[in-house]
Amino acid sequence: MTGKAAHRLLATAAVALLLVITACGRGEEAVHPAIADTVTTHGAVEVDWETDFPAALERARAEGKPVLVNFHAEWCVWCKRLESTTLRDNDVKTVLRDQVIPLSLDVDGNGRELSNEYRVDGLPTILVLDGNGREIGRIPGYMPPTGFLERVEAFLQQS
Repeated sequence: MTGKAAHRLLATAAVALLLVITACGRGEEAVHPAIADTVTTHGAVEVDWETDFPAALERARAEGKPVLVNFHAEWCVWCKRLESTTLRDNDVKTVLRDQVIPLSLDVDGNGRELSNEYRVDGLPTILVLDGNGREIGRIPGYMPPTGFLERVEAFLQQS
């Protein structure tokens, strides 16, 4: 490699490194445009998540609503993405608060047996169940707010 070629390569690497450092310094991260475009505002809508399956089913029967179960784990990167984007979206939180009984279960804790019973084989997994625990619908994996809402609303029409 000639001195000029080596100099150009070093300069290109330095510029690339500077761009990465600058982006990281501003707290930016690369997000696929299809995901970034679908995240709406996060706000003050509060969701009261159940953590006990029998209590969630009892509440679902009493209120005439289905149960939306979020199977997750602390180590699951896509679970954290779902919780930090989709489940914090105002429109999603409104549906969770008003139209379903939201239930959060850690597959390494209080959700281990149920995740086996419902054959959850990947995380995150969202299930929509009727008041008797029968599955109405399933969302395997991460989904941004818009697609998530469309799927959940379709499940709700079936219940």
